[in-house]
Amino acid sequence: MTSLEEALSSAPSVSAARTALEERSDPAWVVGGAIRDALLGRQVADADLAVQRGAEQEAARAIAKVAGGTAFALSEEFATWRAVAPTDGWHVDVSGLRAESIESDLRARDFTLNAMAASLKPADFGRLVDPFGGREDLAARVLRVLHNLSFIDDPTRIFRAIRYEARYGLRLEEHTARLARGTIEMGLVGDLSSARLRDELVALLEDPGATGGILRLGALGVDRAIHAHLRADAEGAQLFERARTLRDELDVDVPAWRLGIAAIARELSSDEAYDWLLRLKLRRRDVDRIAGAIRVAPLIVERIETEALDAAQVVALADAYAPDAPLLALAREDRPELREYFTRLRDVHLEIGGSDLAELGLSESPRVGEVLGELRRRKLNGELDGRESELDAARALIAASAATDDS
Repeated sequence: MTSLEEALSSAPSVSAARTALEERSDPAWVVGGAIRDALLGRQVADADLAVQRGAEQEAARAIAKVAGGTAFALSEEFATWRAVAPTDGWHVDVSGLRAESIESDLRARDFTLNAMAASLKPADFGRLVDPFGGREDLAARVLRVLHNLSFIDDPTRIFRAIRYEARYGLRLEEHTARLARGTIEMGLVGDLSSARLRDELVALLEDPGATGGILRLGALGVDRAIHAHLRADAEGAQLFERARTLRDELDVDVPAWRLGIAAIARELSSDEAYDWLLRLKLRRRDVDRIAGAIRVAPLIVERIETEALDAAQVVALADAYAPDAPLLALAREDRPELREYFTRLRDVHLEIGGSDLAELGLSESPRVGEVLGELRRRKLNGELDGRESELDAARALIAASAATDDS
């Protein structure tokens, strides 16, 4: 067995597809990413198959039956079905050939490393079809498009190329890099629809190689093509990497892509940030978190560096824009006050609530919120310890308020 055969045989997704389709007389091919990963010595998880047009549904259902899973239509437009394993988490996407032969079908793909296929049939399982030299390019660690109009036909391929470079340690072949830059200079990246641009940025910034991806965005000029004031430079990449590392270390619930967008958009004004982020069609909650991080993180650092703040003041500064802004502030300047916010202060909560204040005689009013706020301030500063001390302090505050009202 060749290494390609071994890698494909050991992949549960490919093994299930091979078993399900071994009795069929028509050809079937493993295509694209599974071949690329197998040749790179990486674990093959999911798989894409190409079968005769019209056989997609039947093939997907047969694979799902072998795996004990389910099959469903993934894209009616592209005649693609997906079979999903119930427990292992892998899936197989089955598409009909887009041309009369597998070689012609591969011609419509993006890069040579994705334009390879391997036979799934028992007689020649693992036989590689590589009409464009993808295996040779992988060995040379270069990324090459199939034709000169590839990026013009689909500018999102530039983002995919950047992800592949960072993830697999590849580099755009010189001519391919010139084609990418030409497409960017023509403004075609900036002309992408908001939703497509958003999806590509999210995919790039969620990738394990995102730090390198940010640097490549800047080197190719993609950042300025998207917005004149984006800065995908070394400073932005380092800020993102520190923020992502701190997120994992401190167990902060914030997606990497939000931190990445805030890092490369750090020079946008508030108005520019809101305008651009809304045009990306992000959820308003995400817009607020990112715009807040861009504007507020530097202010948090400045306040902490120039003023002696107690714990309650740090929390008041950070809570309104948490978690993004204080995390980005910590990535900018590793201050013990901010570390304490994430390790202890953000989890400090009162053991009493509005119902307890009602039992103490404080009726529903804005005063309830004021009392609870003052109690939390005291607890953050170490003045209260436990439910009884909170109740005692609440009684004193209510009594003081009543005395003031009576005077």
